[in-house]
Amino acid sequence: MEEAYRAWNADGPRAFVKFATDDVEVHDAPELPDAQMSTGRNAVVGRLEEVVATTGGTWADVDDVRAVGDEVLVSLTWRMERGGSATLAAVYHLVGVEGDRIARVRVFLEEAAALQAAG
Repeated sequence: MEEAYRAWNADGPRAFVKFATDDVEVHDAPELPDAQMSTGRNAVVGRLEEVVATTGGTWADVDDVRAVGDEVLVSLTWRMERGGSATLAAVYHLVGVEGDRIARVRVFLEEAAALQAAG
């Protein structure tokens, strides 16, 4: 799991989705005014690149990775760039896995909301 986030940091969203299923889903944080769900590697890359362009954030510190029910909760600090640059937000990814591949990522801005969604 952490390898996918290291790939993102090194080479961006296209590298991240190499760790995903062909029909991967990414669900934006529900609080976002333009929240959407993207399905499939190409759509997911497009959405993630849009998020990067909009926020300017290119780096995610992985703070914690732990199993929560049948999913994995990845706690991140989203930054402008590597090296302790300005923090944009704490972000929580609730990740569904199929085998060794990422099948779904649900994004949350609060840990409590991610834990509640996990059941």
